[in-house]
Amino acid sequence: MLCKNCGKELPIAGKFCPFCGAAVEQTGVNDETAVFTTLPDDMKDPVETGPIDTSAFDAAMRDEKQQLPVDDTAADPLADTNPNIPNPNIPTQAAMHPIDTPPVRRAAGTPERRTTYYNGEADSKDSVYKKPSKGKRGLIIALVVIIVAALIGGGVWYFTNSHKTDENLIMAEKYMDRGDFDKALEYYQKAQAEAKDPAALDATIQLIKDYQSAEDYVGNGQYTEAIAALKQLQNRVTDPDSAMYKAIEDLLDKAQSAQSDDQFNSDLDEAQSYLDDKKYDAASGKLDSLANDDSLTDDQKKQVKELQKQLSDAQQQEKQQEESSQKKAEQRDAFSKKMDELESDDLKISSAENQEDELAMTASSFEQWDNLLSEMYDYLATVLNADQYASEEASYKQWVQERDSGAENAAKETEDDTAKQLASYSFKQSYTKTHCYKLLDLMN
Repeated sequence: MLCKNCGKELPIAGKFCPFCGAAVEQTGVNDETAVFTTLPDDMKDPVETGPIDTSAFDAAMRDEKQQLPVDDTAADPLADTNPNIPNPNIPTQAAMHPIDTPPVRRAAGTPERRTTYYNGEADSKDSVYKKPSKGKRGLIIALVVIIVAALIGGGVWYFTNSHKTDENLIMAEKYMDRGDFDKALEYYQKAQAEAKDPAALDATIQLIKDYQSAEDYVGNGQYTEAIAALKQLQNRVTDPDSAMYKAIEDLLDKAQSAQSDDQFNSDLDEAQSYLDDKKYDAASGKLDSLANDDSLTDDQKKQVKELQKQLSDAQQQEKQQEESSQKKAEQRDAFSKKMDELESDDLKISSAENQEDELAMTASSFEQWDNLLSEMYDYLATVLNADQYASEEASYKQWVQERDSGAENAAKETEDDTAKQLASYSFKQSYTKTHCYKLLDLMN
């Protein structure tokens, strides 16, 4: 904006031109204490133009203040600046230091230093702004870049690690929900290694490790230890709908079932041992106890029934053997008794009065012993198996040939017919009697 009187640019927002004192028409400016905004060109270099003449401006200000009405009834807010109202605390215009100061001549290129004065005293904190050199600006920029890079790097590191920890926890929880506790433990341990509070995951990690120990117990057949550990784990898991709780229940059922199976197998083996040792009463007691166990599976009940059938067959066979042995003993006693009777009759042969009577008695004794031998073979056919009887039958045929050959040889030793017959019957009777005793021994 230019002054209409002198044509100079107005550096202030006031009612009077600071150069000629002419009134300035301005709109929107009512503050009589407005400050300088810019300096005119002829004021920028006091070295060439000299001091600024503000006498016209000061006179205009005084004339304006004299024209203002004075209200004695109210306090004047401008009392400190109105010369019509004396104030002992404010020095007079003449006593105050001039606004302008003598210019200081500086060397070429030296920045102008303008000093601000308050009540005639220079402001000690006032300083001239100096534009930093390129080196300083580069250093400042480098420092700013380093600080910003450090902040960004720290933020990225924090976000990455925090995100990684959260990701490990999310993966661990997913594997927990699936029941894959080995994988869950792996991710929980990773999350714990990167967590701010590792102790917060101790309980969960220990829970999984205890469950794995229980699995090892079951795998090693230590069902008692496994059941005790799993029952403790049940008390530590608070959510009955969780995958861990269900896994504990399943493993506990498996351990209890395996323990029951193990006990069943042990009892069944014991019953089988009793059966093999023919301790039928002990075997029967053990099998009856197993049969009354309602917790047995269908397959286990089937095994018990099969072993009970074996026991029944063994008992029946033993009974038959006992009966057979008893019959054998009775039959053997009968044969033995009859042989004793024949032996008693044979004693009479030695008391025969003549050779003819001796021949008759010897021939009769042979027939009796031969009939007894046939009865004994018939009985053996009922108690011996097919192979044993076939072997005895072949042996019998060979024995008959040996007996007849021996009788012929005995008869040849004499030329008397009666004596020949007596020698032949005596050999047959003695040979047959010996064979009867042999068969009697087989009946034991």
